[in-house]
Amino acid sequence: MPDATTHDVATHDVAADDVATREGPSVMRAAVLPAPRKPLRIETRPVPRPGPGELLVRVRAAGVCHTDLHLIEGVPADPPLPLVLGHEIAGEVVGTGERVLVYYYDGCGGCRWCRTGLENLCRTQRAKWGFDADGGFAEYVAVPARCAVPLPASLGFAEAAVLGCSGTTAVHVVRAVADLRAGERVTVVGVGGVGLACVQVAVAAGSEVTVVDPRKDSREAALRLGAVAAVDPGEVDPTDAVLAATGGHGCDAVVDTVGNAASPGQAVAMLRPRGRVVLVGYTEAPASVDVAALVTREARVLGSVGATLAEAHEAVEMAAAGTLRAVIASEFPLAQVNEALAALRAGVTGRLVLLP
Repeated sequence: MPDATTHDVATHDVAADDVATREGPSVMRAAVLPAPRKPLRIETRPVPRPGPGELLVRVRAAGVCHTDLHLIEGVPADPPLPLVLGHEIAGEVVGTGERVLVYYYDGCGGCRWCRTGLENLCRTQRAKWGFDADGGFAEYVAVPARCAVPLPASLGFAEAAVLGCSGTTAVHVVRAVADLRAGERVTVVGVGGVGLACVQVAVAAGSEVTVVDPRKDSREAALRLGAVAAVDPGEVDPTDAVLAATGGHGCDAVVDTVGNAASPGQAVAMLRPRGRVVLVGYTEAPASVDVAALVTREARVLGSVGATLAEAHEAVEMAAAGTLRAVIASEFPLAQVNEALAALRAGVTGRLVLLP
């Protein structure tokens, strides 16, 4: 795993006032969530002024994540409002033009999690862009220099932005949490943006992947990206299908990106003894699982949230090597942010991207 402390972009020591004023306007447009469960509104705001050790990034693309819908609905907690959403951010450093992906966690730096590189688990974050600090649904954002991950010229801004969450999350899920190995069998339940990225990272690890999703386009995309089988839960019972495909033994791991009332229980039923379920998606609905099955199979149920800075660098490296590709359904101008959110609610294959 790359050393997260060795990848600061070259502009980390540029004076904040110099960066803030160089070639940048004083005001910008931003898509703001004004209140819970309300449409976002386009506002004119001052361009943020970076502090010591920070950079001003001109946002060139921002991914629209299902988590944005959760934040709008206040699930699992209400964000501080008004808030500029958007945590999948790619753009250019003002003053240098360097192309960067923004890692959206800014941990305290001193807790046991930050000291061991697990900044995503820090309980006292200084900022988390798009969650509790203004994010990338805007023309500019100021971030610490260490959170700016350099991008190769071969990687477009839209694809890079999507990597900021779905790609990095998949690297964390597959490698750090599920610990998938070559030859293991994994089922990915729900192949939206995160699920399709999980398919690719699992394939790169040498695992055999089955996917479960009611959308034909998503199943077909997963097969193109290396899955060996795709199950339509509207046609067959997904648990029966997975067990049949494994000769009744079950799979080594299940990645649940849906997290509704039924999916965790189904995931447990798909496992072989000592298999592991990784829960990525969530809703407000409580879920039931067969505790006896967990006990008698010595199964493990694991949660996964976000990713580390080192994993953000890994996702970019995989994309540059062609082993992790973002699947982009549509692109929208910033002014159409609510149309993009409506499209996401209706269901899309891959990710939607805003172009501020």
